[in-house]
Amino acid sequence: MKRVLVVAAIACVALALSGPAQADREDCAVAHVFVNVVPNISISATNSSVDLGTIQTGDFGSGVSFRIDANTEQVKFRAGVSQLFKGNVPTNPTVDPIDLKDNGVVMVAESAMPIGGHSSTAVYTSEGYKEIAGTGFPGRTTEWVTFESSQNNHFSQDITLYPTWYQGDPEKPIGEYSGVVALWAMVVSGGSDD
Repeated sequence: MKRVLVVAAIACVALALSGPAQADREDCAVAHVFVNVVPNISISATNSSVDLGTIQTGDFGSGVSFRIDANTEQVKFRAGVSQLFKGNVPTNPTVDPIDLKDNGVVMVAESAMPIGGHSSTAVYTSEGYKEIAGTGFPGRTTEWVTFESSQNNHFSQDITLYPTWYQGDPEKPIGEYSGVVALWAMVVSGGSDD
């Protein structure tokens, strides 16, 4: 019993001399975090309107440029080109539209080329005329063509489309005829044409 009292007395003296218990005032824990960057692309027309000039009869066209910014080196492109309609009204049945020439659309990028030996001309694949990109303007679409950028791990440059129309009617009513040119772009992840 004396031994228990002595131990208890020593414990009480030790507590009295040590003062009140102190909690930690600062601490830290670390968690590892990570994210995966996925393929991404944005596209915009560099000019919202393009003047195709003047024509009496024959073939005509002009370059229509789009800005592409993607975090992959390979990008697939597909073009859509409408007929040209008098007064910008595709539902006007009284004046025939100016038709597309069936030679496809030439695609030229600032710093990229088609892969797999494909030419820079995308041929029309659609039969007949269908509405282009929800615009109300009927036209034709091309095949997909994959380009590879010479830039390191990204595709940040302009691509210009060169469609051709044919005006063969020497008595076509004068005035402005208009339509649309569209470009679809899709990233190719993994460095292959998928």
